Amino acid sequence: MGLLSLLVLAVAGVCASGAPAGAQQGTLEREFRAAAAEYGVPVEILKAMGYVNTRWEMPSEESRDGGWGIMHLVRNETTDTLGEASRLTGLPVQRLMTDRAANIRGGAALLARAQRGSPEDLNAWYEAVAEVGGGRLYANQVYETLQRGASATISTGETISLASQSGATPQGVLSSQSTADYPGAVWYPASTSNYTAASRPGSHPIDRIVIHVTQGSYASAMNWFQNPAAGVSAHYTVRSADGLVGQSVREKDIAWHAGNWEYNTRSIGIEHEGFVDDPKWFTEAMYQSSAKLVAYLCKKYGIPIDRGHIIGHSEVPGATHTDPGPYWDWDKYLSYVRQYAGGSAGGYRQVVDNADVVTSGRFSASSGWGWSRYSASKYYWNYRFAKPKAVSDTAKYRFDIPATGDYAVYAWWPSNPGYNRATPIGIKTTAGWRWVRVDQTRNGGRWVYLGTFNLARGDEWKIQISRWTSGSGYVIADAMKVVRK
Repeated sequence: MGLLSLLVLAVAGVCASGAPAGAQQGTLEREFRAAAAEYGVPVEILKAMGYVNTRWEMPSEESRDGGWGIMHLVRNETTDTLGEASRLTGLPVQRLMTDRAANIRGGAALLARAQRGSPEDLNAWYEAVAEVGGGRLYANQVYETLQRGASATISTGETISLASQSGATPQGVLSSQSTADYPGAVWYPASTSNYTAASRPGSHPIDRIVIHVTQGSYASAMNWFQNPAAGVSAHYTVRSADGLVGQSVREKDIAWHAGNWEYNTRSIGIEHEGFVDDPKWFTEAMYQSSAKLVAYLCKKYGIPIDRGHIIGHSEVPGATHTDPGPYWDWDKYLSYVRQYAGGSAGGYRQVVDNADVVTSGRFSASSGWGWSRYSASKYYWNYRFAKPKAVSDTAKYRFDIPATGDYAVYAWWPSNPGYNRATPIGIKTTAGWRWVRVDQTRNGGRWVYLGTFNLARGDEWKIQISRWTSGSGYVIADAMKVVRK
């Protein structure tokens, strides 16, 4: 630092390290206050930004979007607040990346430049916070933190707090909740450059859930998914403080989250705000909210609630990531998932599709059944169809039932208003064949619950679809699913 810079800092009452002149140096509180005084920004906002970014810790590595330090100074393909902070403060980039006080000064300098003035009203800084942090989602998270207040003892042993600022007000609505797949989630769509459009589970089965940790804030993760240069995305992100769920990719589409294409195609990725080496991010609100989401997904797609189907990113074959890390409480988490699912999604689950490549001989149909790939809402890659006829010519599905008991049975057919309105489906129960009739002109492209039946243990033809019906329109045989209750 040059002599002129030292003189300027001395006039401002700040020493070269970033602490107030004459004060004891080294505490995080003083570093925040020194930076705020130097650049004329509210210390409360600086502290709230630091809390949102890292819970006031100084990460040793960059975040997934190239952010460094408490103030999340970013350098990536589209953003360079790290370089801008270096120009504004005169400090080397490397120091801003690794020195806590310098990093906070960099954040204060960026905030002052964005505001271009020093209003006393904290709400007048909202747009500046949004500009520095990457958008209104981030600014809202900062202002919600200002409203609540915060306190923490960080890894250095320092205790720091932020008093509640009751007048601080988040501005604007993030997005319409009604557009998300999961009820109550906020829809915050990823860039179309960061995922693959699909029609799952018709195009690809969904049988895994992958648990991630963002290595950054909720807002930074979701903003990164919106950046076309990111090349990554997840379906959902869960916030630490209150369990708020955000959705970035439709469940039917393939998010780029697992680092393994096969796992991407067959899984739903859920990010959790925080850092793998800092357990204070994994709050009870987060565990409960995420468990409700996963229970919903398991019931929706028939995914067993076990560690073979609900896995960490680190467990994906070929993964180089360590999340969710050693502090993620799997036992507690899965117990919550089972609790919210009511036990109905656990245990045995088997899907038999008409496509031989998938079913390995578990489907059988005569030449009277044609096949087609026409409908985009089919399960996997094709389906069978036949004209109604008073003949004994059924499409059959073979299931390996592990134990006699009650099982939920589901059927899948493509969406088409011209299909049969009274398709007979038979289920072989312990009391004999039970038949149900379904209207295949409705509810296409999804699993349709047919009922719960008592099935006998054994590997045999358990379900059949008949052409013998008075209804008009093609009878469709696509996929069947059995889930133990």
